[in-house]
Amino acid sequence: MSGRRWVVLMATATASGCAYYNGMWSAEQHASAARRLEARGQASEARAEWTQAASKAEVVALRHPRSRWADDALVLQVEALARSGACQNAAEPLGRARARVPAGALRERLDLAAAECALAEGNPVEADAVLTASLVSRDAERRSRAEYLAGQAAMFRTDYAGAVEHFRRSSEAPARAQALASQFLLRVAQARTPDDLSQVAAELRADHGNEAAHLLSLLTRVMAVAETPAARFHGAEVARDSLHAPALAARMFLDAAAREPASLYAAKALIAALAISPDRRDSIVAVLDSRYVESPYTRAFHGEPSLAYAAAEDSLAKALGVPTARVTSSPVGPRFGVPLPGRRGPLP
Repeated sequence: MSGRRWVVLMATATASGCAYYNGMWSAEQHASAARRLEARGQASEARAEWTQAASKAEVVALRHPRSRWADDALVLQVEALARSGACQNAAEPLGRARARVPAGALRERLDLAAAECALAEGNPVEADAVLTASLVSRDAERRSRAEYLAGQAAMFRTDYAGAVEHFRRSSEAPARAQALASQFLLRVAQARTPDDLSQVAAELRADHGNEAAHLLSLLTRVMAVAETPAARFHGAEVARDSLHAPALAARMFLDAAAREPASLYAAKALIAALAISPDRRDSIVAVLDSRYVESPYTRAFHGEPSLAYAAAEDSLAKALGVPTARVTSSPVGPRFGVPLPGRRGPLP
């Protein structure tokens, strides 16, 4: 080999090495900046930095797949995609990384990214499954992140007690606020009467955060004195669907039926109570079959056709001021909880 050719080859290798090093260094710099911004609560700015980190890491992973740091680049790409909110682009590199990255620090980072994307897809079960190793990691930062994500998974399942414990073990910037929110939600979920919400509402009025304001608006709606049968029914729906307070919702559905026994919606309220209080099935079904045997809701509950069912649903929707999809026939199926009320309440 001539001396000149040798010099050219060495120069090319050196340039390639420099490009690789510079690309990885740049990706890591963007990732570090993103973490600092997250710690300061600047979420949108952090996502922009994560986007840059993902782009830089992708170039390194594709151009230098056999290099010493190829796994690091691939994991950083997946991690940055997840934390920038681009999980829709993470599936392919995540699959490649899982096929080649062994157990250890990189694998834990990969699992954290996979959990984040599972939560973005509304799949807390998958998130829990991939967090197992990270929750017992020797690295405090990764363990803290895992606790935070596990807390979010618990929130998805409305396991507010579990969420509080996970958030308390995390040092992530939003963890403290999330723990407080979970405590409020836990107390609400355990409520049995609207009066049980009064103290929670009073404390929320002193907290001016967005989450507190949203929860307070829901509590106010549930605690308000309803003036019509439809409004009483809707309040119970909010307790069930938005506050995830089954005991409170069951009580409110039963109260709605008891206060207006002649209402068109009384049977619907009883069936809604039955769906979340199956231990009262016999007594509720007895009332349906004696007092409301001709109700379209009772007939639908028993799987019988009823032309009046669609009209009753439209009537309730109009009373609540919400759009409806025309029901052309009554639901037919199991003899348990068929005509469940829809989610008309303002949801989280």
